Amino acid sequence: MSVAENIILSLVKAKLTRSLDLKNLSEIPSDGLREYHDIPYTNRSGKKLLMDIFEPIAAPGTEFPVIINIHGGALIMGDKNTSVGFCRQLAHRGYLVCSLEYRLIPDVRVYEQFDDVCAGMDCVGRKLVEFDVDFTRIYLVAESAGAYLATYVAAMKKSEILQKAIGYEPSRMNFRAMGLISGMFYTTRKDSTGRFLSRSFYGKDEKSRRMARFTNPEDPEIIYTIPPCYLVTSKADMLERYTLDFAGELGNKGVEHFLRHMGSDPKLKHAFPVLRPDLPESERVINEIIQWFKKHEPR
Repeated sequence: MSVAENIILSLVKAKLTRSLDLKNLSEIPSDGLREYHDIPYTNRSGKKLLMDIFEPIAAPGTEFPVIINIHGGALIMGDKNTSVGFCRQLAHRGYLVCSLEYRLIPDVRVYEQFDDVCAGMDCVGRKLVEFDVDFTRIYLVAESAGAYLATYVAAMKKSEILQKAIGYEPSRMNFRAMGLISGMFYTTRKDSTGRFLSRSFYGKDEKSRRMARFTNPEDPEIIYTIPPCYLVTSKADMLERYTLDFAGELGNKGVEHFLRHMGSDPKLKHAFPVLRPDLPESERVINEIIQWFKKHEPR
């Protein structure tokens, strides 16, 4: 990686840290939950990663539906700790919640991040036998860059063409629906994300050329293969246009989805349900995600 690339990444990280106020995340009580933090697992290449699990305390024999969470951070920063309050809110609603990590750029490219997430999901699948869960009700939530990873990982499940372009196998886990918050869906547009970060994301080699077609999430191999999506954004979300455009294309293609735009309140910034899960507006979004999941339960 060049010196210039490292400087760009450092500047973007500093800007994101300031704009997202990551040092002042909202606290959500853990009452009524059992929590298991920093559970070690390895990806398919033997690299060590960690996950958190949030389990509601309930009567013996209660079978919980499952939610997998993927954190954001523009693929270059962040970790599962930013999602603790959000995961607690989901667990308080009766779900076993598993929050995953993945390695960050510039240590890897997006291809390895896809594999980290897929491997993490498979590790979750093996871990679930230790809990009382309903394996027919498994869902996926993610914010910002995590929503980008979730979209592609979900699409890999059904698209062998996308699998070959990425160069890794999909997860064995099946998701009935997704909740995508302030998604960083577009990574190669001529804006601040694509202009400054896309080369760091994809590299510049044969693999990047194979992937070029699929950097647009509106490609049929992606948009027709993902589970039903709940999408949320707001006027103060710095990636508002990404969610609106992606939802618009889902609508044009007849793909099942629901778009919630939360209006122009300036406090409802990027990924607010995750970073500020204590807000009434965040609770509304979280409740709507849960209702979306219940709508897509097996009949």
